[in-house]
Amino acid sequence: MIILKNRKGEGILKRFSFPAKRLLAGTAVLAFVLCLFIFSPSLINQGPKAEADSLNITNVVMQYVKRYYVDKSVIDPKYMLMKGLGRLEQVVDQVMVDFPDGENSTQFEVQAVDEKAVFDFTGVNDLDDVTKTMEQVFEFISPHMTGKEPKISDVEYAVLDEMLSTLDPHSGIITPQIYKEFMIETEGSFGGLGIVIGVRDGELTVISPIEGTPAYRIGIKPNDRIVQIENESTINMSLIEAVSKLRGPKGTEVSIHVMREGFPEPKEFKIVRDTIVIQSVENFELDNGIQYVRIRDFQKNTLDSIIHYLDSAQGDTKGIILDLRGNPGGLLDQAERISDLFLDSGVIVTTKIGNSAKRYHANDKDRHFNGNIVVLVDAGSASASEIVAGALKNNERAIVIGERTFGKGSVQQIFDLNDGSALKLTIAQYLTPGDISIQDVGVTPDIMLKPTIITDDSIVFHPAEENLKEKEKKKPGKKDRILEKPAYSISYLDENTNVDSEEEPTPEEALTREERKEKLDQDFYVSLAKQIINSSSVPSRTESLGELQNGITKITEKEENKIVDKWRNMGVDWSVQKVKNANPSLAVTVTPSVPRTNAGDKLEVNVEIENTSDKPLYRVMATTRSENLVFEGKELIFGKLDPGEKKSWSTTFDIPKWTLTRDDLITLEFEDANKSPIKDFRFRVDTQGLKRPVYAFNYEILDNGTYGSSGNGNGIPETGETVTILVRVKNVGQGESEKTVLTLKNNSGDKIFLEKGRVELESLKLGEVKEASFTFTDQNHASELDLDLQIFDDIFKEGLMSKLTIPAEFDKSKFTKRDLLVAVPENDVLVRGGGFKNAPVIGISQKGSNFIGEGEDDNWVKVRLNDNQTGWINKEKVTITKLDGTDPSTIKASYDDVFEAPPIIRVSGLPVSTDSQIITIEGNVNDKDGIELVSVFIGDDKVALLPSTKTEVLMSLKLKLEDEVNLITIIAKDSKGLLSKQSFVVRKES
Repeated sequence: MIILKNRKGEGILKRFSFPAKRLLAGTAVLAFVLCLFIFSPSLINQGPKAEADSLNITNVVMQYVKRYYVDKSVIDPKYMLMKGLGRLEQVVDQVMVDFPDGENSTQFEVQAVDEKAVFDFTGVNDLDDVTKTMEQVFEFISPHMTGKEPKISDVEYAVLDEMLSTLDPHSGIITPQIYKEFMIETEGSFGGLGIVIGVRDGELTVISPIEGTPAYRIGIKPNDRIVQIENESTINMSLIEAVSKLRGPKGTEVSIHVMREGFPEPKEFKIVRDTIVIQSVENFELDNGIQYVRIRDFQKNTLDSIIHYLDSAQGDTKGIILDLRGNPGGLLDQAERISDLFLDSGVIVTTKIGNSAKRYHANDKDRHFNGNIVVLVDAGSASASEIVAGALKNNERAIVIGERTFGKGSVQQIFDLNDGSALKLTIAQYLTPGDISIQDVGVTPDIMLKPTIITDDSIVFHPAEENLKEKEKKKPGKKDRILEKPAYSISYLDENTNVDSEEEPTPEEALTREERKEKLDQDFYVSLAKQIINSSSVPSRTESLGELQNGITKITEKEENKIVDKWRNMGVDWSVQKVKNANPSLAVTVTPSVPRTNAGDKLEVNVEIENTSDKPLYRVMATTRSENLVFEGKELIFGKLDPGEKKSWSTTFDIPKWTLTRDDLITLEFEDANKSPIKDFRFRVDTQGLKRPVYAFNYEILDNGTYGSSGNGNGIPETGETVTILVRVKNVGQGESEKTVLTLKNNSGDKIFLEKGRVELESLKLGEVKEASFTFTDQNHASELDLDLQIFDDIFKEGLMSKLTIPAEFDKSKFTKRDLLVAVPENDVLVRGGGFKNAPVIGISQKGSNFIGEGEDDNWVKVRLNDNQTGWINKEKVTITKLDGTDPSTIKASYDDVFEAPPIIRVSGLPVSTDSQIITIEGNVNDKDGIELVSVFIGDDKVALLPSTKTEVLMSLKLKLEDEVNLITIIAKDSKGLLSKQSFVVRKES
């Protein structure tokens, strides 16, 4: 098994947030596909295979939707087309789509670079029309898509996925690479090593080997860095790439090189792949005959694992704690059969397709356990885990405790497409016993648990109430669903969670069995479940709940007293009394009255309230609400207020350094113990964003023994040489970079072995230039080398990416080292970073300049630029003589540095807030290499596309704002493909 781990990335537009790019490449497959998903093996690839062309699967997908989608009434062809084309303009730079009147438009316009075409929208009435129109659009834009753009097939996947999202959140396209991994995961076993891996600081790192697997037996340890797989370096290799190379048929061997603290050099491990059984079930025998069984997800081997654990239990089993917390779902048949283990009759689940329904009944022959059962659930329990929880609860077989579950009440079928991708389509809904739909409402626990966290630094006292999902309420024509109420509700003091910890939590796979057992001993859920089983005399849900009343009351009072005592120790009176006929009013004062802060600062806000009514208020608190998540969800605790009494509470907001200049509205939502109608209070916060760095760069190819290189010194990468790419990066922006990260990614397989691919530069000031060197061994340079250079700011998560291409064939001749005098007889002579014609330009020299030459071949002369830098000039452009007796110190190289830089965007006069519906963007975009495109977005909607071949684009654009917050983003691309971005936040007062 190889489990993927990754850190969270941030950024407004994923295309410009490098950590987000890594996340897309490396996040766990199950998080993308298995989460919130349920299907039966019999539903995979059912019926004839899709006749899908590798570049066109839209028609096939639409036919499947027409034939199999569960609810034809929600299919809106016009809306699907609009959403799909909206996604198209996001993923293809050269395209913009405009529906002038939204869904009421009679036609829409597509702009591809500088060409426009108008398409009919009135004739889009069914899914065949959607296919036909999409084909027309793709035919129009295809000639304008260059090799720098995504492949047509990738664009089509993105567009189709967006169209399918209009049906429901669970239908979509699974791309070939992810589908392949998904099928391996759901099989439950495959040929692998048995390690949990992640990327840390650009290095492929072992988080934990799994006990009993080949990696564990051979001595792989946590924090080992895998630097090489077979003949390839892993530096900046994506997780999915690494997984594909580590997996393979059982019995085959894979060689990895590992670097470990204390190793003088990487050590080779040759590991024979074996069948790795994914452990979806874990079991612990607790005291007093109670079995704890945790199901992480539902796989082919889950039922067999549970039966094995139950059969091997020591002594009589009094009760079972079935832990489904965080279980995202899996195989439907496993959920049915596991439910059947504990039932002798009744409906397990009903699958409804249209007006027909199929009921799955329990079989008394399969019953495996007759004792008490407590099921643990939370908001992460979804799909198949909800089937089990609902079946056992509604058949009176188990008590369910925890949080309301996710609410995923539909069944998806996988349709295998011939290009290696797959369609995941909702073809049915399922109902728990009693024909109860849980879609968007979830399974209500019998005993609702609400954790309370109270520390000096953190208050999580009032978790969000389990209201119906907002997305369901907002759908037109949908009625609000009435939520079932739990039999009991317990607020408990959680002293084992540190919500403010910045440390990455240890993955559960990396904990020993003893450590996992120790966590259970401190788990309030498990402790409560044990009390329920020990106090229940019969395995009947309703009777047991009745027996528990006194016990639950005592537990509630005990936890309540803990919370009251905790608040008392922090100076808050959390006593409570009922107050009748209250007409509460509060006088609220915020200090400062209009808080102002800078990005990167901590903003402290003090809120003072006075009870201006004639009756006391108990347990008064407020929660902050804001569209800016930085200010969302802070809890302010005041406690009891007598009439005329004042109390205050200070809270601190950490303003991230990447925050833009903006004006935010914060609402204080007040409440008290008696649910009194207390008015909200609003105030504003002004935030000043930091100025951003902008990067420019050039690079030189070294094979002369400097910077770790070795070779013949001719500035040409050749097989057997150790080559260094020396990058010089310059900050040409308006703000300093505290930490600049440069990475070089190898896209050339085993042609080269990348030895150094990540460099961190501290404090790159305005105008400052620093060097970063990357080293690789040229193993087999028989074809073109393809490398990606990324330079980004680690704070703002912004920067640039450039593709470095090194040809395979050169006009090579023998390079001879000698001291020369090189004179420049004409203007604008180019100095290159390598000894070949396509090498990057790093300088320009003018007539009359002189250089010290260090050697030459038939075509190029190598010149000294300064003590640390050399360059190459075409011999036809210069005059070369022997240095003879000339003192080298008297010759000063004269040239101007040349740096590749993205376009510079300048905008003036944008307000941070306005009551106008229309605003005007005034500004310009400049780039010495020529501008290709300028795009303007409001949110995700592209509202302007300005193609160009000039070095300057003037902007004077009128933009229509939506109410509240508008994120305006300007993206510019130059002729070499370098991108720059500027974003602004404008609040439209409603």
